[in-house]
Amino acid sequence: MTFARDPNNDDAAADCHIDTWACADDCDVRSFSLVRQCDVRGLLHCHTDYAGGAHPLRSIVDTARALELDYLGVTDKAKIDDADEGLCLEGIAYQRSEIRELNEEFKDLVLLHGIEVEAAVDGSLPLPDHVLDEFDYVVATLKDDHGLDAAGFTARALRVIMNPFVNILGHPCGDWMTTCSGVPLDLETILTAAAKAEVAVEIDANPCHVDLDWTHCAKAQEYGVTLIIASDAHRAARLADYRHGVELARQAGLCCRQILNTRPLDDVRAFFNR
Repeated sequence: MTFARDPNNDDAAADCHIDTWACADDCDVRSFSLVRQCDVRGLLHCHTDYAGGAHPLRSIVDTARALELDYLGVTDKAKIDDADEGLCLEGIAYQRSEIRELNEEFKDLVLLHGIEVEAAVDGSLPLPDHVLDEFDYVVATLKDDHGLDAAGFTARALRVIMNPFVNILGHPCGDWMTTCSGVPLDLETILTAAAKAEVAVEIDANPCHVDLDWTHCAKAQEYGVTLIIASDAHRAARLADYRHGVELARQAGLCCRQILNTRPLDDVRAFFNR
């Protein structure tokens, strides 16, 4: 089975309905056209059996190559205290070694070594700075609200965004980007801060999403927030969920250039090394 991209399938390739997005000055990928499946060059959030995923790294790589991706970021979760799952320092080193070996073996796909970290109640991260600095990029998440009210949760998220080692604000912020109600923080404040700090915001491509609302996605693009379409795959085959995420992004009216993983690898590295 192959998942080859078809660059000639325009799928009507509708133009963005607004021509004043923040990307207007440097949008050179699709000339303000809505993102298409064939525009996605890589994925930046997936998990392996190192920590919570179902399949070994090589199986994930095989699927990514079948999808004809240019790059793939591996982002297993960091171990927190006595949690059963998560990468410890020894596991991080071993995984980095395997990524290095696979990069030497395959020339059609580049693996990036990322990490997913859950922020503590005060917005701090569970790994020391010198360890975070060794990764290609860091995905910070805010899954547990720790009983905080909206103001406290917003302050926590702002501290995460201002952490110089954080490159991507991950789920469930990705869920909130397409949520009609019940967002537990001031998302507009978060989006404004993310744009200023050059922290990308993830859009979760989970095909089980229902009752979607695109207000926050439109606001993010208006503010100049860099977005990521993420499959957050825990199984090899679920990498392909990014295609559903593209359809969500099209419904949201998102321009191609505003989405980080439509850009070449050198541009992605430059964004992470801001």
